[in-house]
Amino acid sequence: MWQALSNCVPVCSRLTDRHCHSDRSCQRCGHDDETVNHMLFECFPSTQTWALALHLSFRGEFPSPSIYSNFDYLLNKIKKQDMPDDVLARIPWIIWFMWRSRNGKVFEGKDSTPLEILQSATSEADSWSLAHVFPEKREVEDRTPLPVTQDSPSMRPFCRFDASWKDDDARYGGGFVMEKEDGITIFGSFASNRVLSPLHAEFNTLILGHDSMTFESDCV
Repeated sequence: MWQALSNCVPVCSRLTDRHCHSDRSCQRCGHDDETVNHMLFECFPSTQTWALALHLSFRGEFPSPSIYSNFDYLLNKIKKQDMPDDVLARIPWIIWFMWRSRNGKVFEGKDSTPLEILQSATSEADSWSLAHVFPEKREVEDRTPLPVTQDSPSMRPFCRFDASWKDDDARYGGGFVMEKEDGITIFGSFASNRVLSPLHAEFNTLILGHDSMTFESDCV
């Protein structure tokens, strides 16, 4: 729309003014001067499309020989006529498909009826509106029970471990505290040559704690 208001749309009249074309006439209706306003509002397919879209009788101020008056009507004055929102939403798309219809005639010799233009604009407007509808996020109460934490001493043995690692130290260390179900606590620690990362140090300390426990089974 801003290109139309800036008179920057390459219709025949504008192309002739810039010495890029020699024929000013409208290829759709034969009018001797295809201006931007003529293409969008005064050409017969355009006037019929607006009549279908806005239910106009053309007894009032629209369409006008002035492109500024026409856009003022579409963007401002029409809102005072209690026009439905879905009709207003089609206006930019109608303008776009007017331009596409004009190009289809000029470059492909294809004629689009006013009804086809309106149907294409309506379909695109509906798709655009649907794409910008976001479903409401409903807050669902989380009924997942929280894990039960057990204070020491627990009903089974457990092992806590940690490691110390520095990127500028040639060695690292680790240790663990194991508490048995009878309350007896066992400690262990070690030091070793530096490993690649803190994760390696933690894992080696975990292995130390694991190896310090005894696992028994009756399965052969």
